[in-house]
Parts: sequence; structure tokens; C-alpha cells
Amino acid sequence: KELVHGVSFHISRGESLALIGETGSGKTLIAQSVMGVLPGNVRLVSGEVLFCGKALPKGKKLRSMLGREIVYIPQNGHEFLDPSTSIRRQMFDSIAKLGIAAPQREAFAREKLTQVGFTQPEDILDRYAFQLSGGMARRLALARCLALGGRLCLMDEPFSALDPMTRRSLQLEIKQLQQKLNKTIVFVTHDMDEAIKLADRICIIQSGHIVQCDTPENILKHPANQYVSTFIGENRLWSNPGYIRAADIMRLRPKTVNRGRTVLQALQMMRQGGVDSLLMVDEKEHLLGVVWLTELMEERD
Repeated sequence: KELVHGVSFHISRGESLALIGETGSGKTLIAQSVMGVLPGNVRLVSGEVLFCGKALPKGKKLRSMLGREIVYIPQNGHEFLDPSTSIRRQMFDSIAKLGIAAPQREAFAREKLTQVGFTQPEDILDRYAFQLSGGMARRLALARCLALGGRLCLMDEPFSALDPMTRRSLQLEIKQLQQKLNKTIVFVTHDMDEAIKLADRICIIQSGHIVQCDTPENILKHPANQYVSTFIGENRLWSNPGYIRAADIMRLRPKTVNRGRTVLQALQMMRQGGVDSLLMVDEKEHLLGVVWLTELMEERD
């Protein structure tokens, strides 16, 4: 059975890319392909994955890249952690791979933990995985991603099953870190609001195909087809006012009124045109001002 077909896209350095689609659309398989790790019953029939311009290696070379150049953060941050080892030891082991000497590892670990919102990093370092909440585990996974200095950070639904406050806080921190550190991030999500908030580009996937891969603004304003329109929701643009430009809401043919007209005539013109203001013009159609009669309309009604 063919699960994904004809998928082709690129990820620029420092970009945040969201893979989004319905359950079973193939978004997680595509992410796993980027990582070079597919489930045992799935294989790549044709095509290739390029990383920094070179085909992704296999075997030991690939395993050495994972966790060093490509860092994966699973849905459950606890999966990223060894339950039998302290956070301090796990952080130090990650930092040691960068060639940082033992005396500097403590300060380096504290710095990375502080960057992701831990105000008391020493308290976290002395804990074990079972002592961390879901939000704390994901923050720690992100800190290890930063510590490893990976070129690509791949996140699988990083904010699922978190309470709304933790979710918003972590989203903001990741966005700020991604911009500050110029990190390349690919994340899988089923939440369109999340994708719009965090991604520079969004790939919408339907039945193993990419139906549109574009900026949030272009997707909101110019959906590729009816499926995309339905998926994002008809009124999604209006709940994201940051993407609404003056040109999007201006009237190309505004209603006008001659200065010789009466107020009642102006009110009638407004009702017929479905507007609450008119441009007042002279006999030569030169603009004289704007007439607002909203209050009068309400009183008369």
C-alpha cells in the first residue's frame, strides 16, 4: 500500500516549517523520512532525502547524526530521557559530545536550561525523569536540543496534552528561541492555530500528498483548493488580524453622496449600499469629506 507519494519540499536554514494534516494523512511518515528513520514495515521505494545538500546516510553514519545534527523531540518529552539516570548526567553526556571540558559543563547546562524557562536550573539537574511534569520534560528536551547544537530540530506534536497555560508559554519560548538562535525546526501538528502562530511556512498534507506549502498569510488568503479552505476554516483569517492588510478590507468602489443631498437621502443610500459611511463629493467628484451617520441610523430604526 502506498502511503506517501510525490512529496517534495525544502527547508531553509533558520526556518520553522509545520507539517499539518488529518490523522492518517502521512505527516508523521514524512517527518520520519526527514529523520531517516521509518517504521519497520515501511520502506522508501523511490526518491531521496537531502541534508545540507547531501543524501542522508544509512547505518552507523545516520545514527551518529541523530541526536547530534538532527535532534528529535517526541510527543512525550519523557521518551527523550533515561529514567534511571539523573538529568545532570544526561545533560553532561550530551554536552561532552561537543568537546566541552568537564569544569565548564555545569555552567553550560545551566545556561541552556535557563534559555528554555527554568528559573532554577540547579533544581532540575538533580531530578530524574519521573519527577518532571509533561511541560518540564519537553522544556528539557528542547534544552538538550540546544545543548547539542543540532542543525535540525524535529518535533512530533510538541505541545499535545499540555494544559493551555503551559502550552502558550512553551510555544512563545520556542518561537523566541528559534528566532534568536536561528534554529531550523520542523514540527508535526494537527492544530492550525499552532501552525499559524509558530511556522514560517505550513505544509498541508492530504492522503500522502502535499496540497499546499506556503506562508501562513498566503494559505489564509489564497487556499489552493476546497480541501485547504475547509481544513483551515472560512473565518480563520479574521482571527489572525496580524495578517490582515488595509488592502484586504478596503472598498474598491466606495459609496459617495453629493453635498446637495439631504440627511434622509444619505441614510437611504447607506441602507441600500449596506454601509455606515459615505464619501461626500462635489459636482466634479472631488472628495470633500466623509459622512458617518451610524448613530442617526440606530435612532431612526
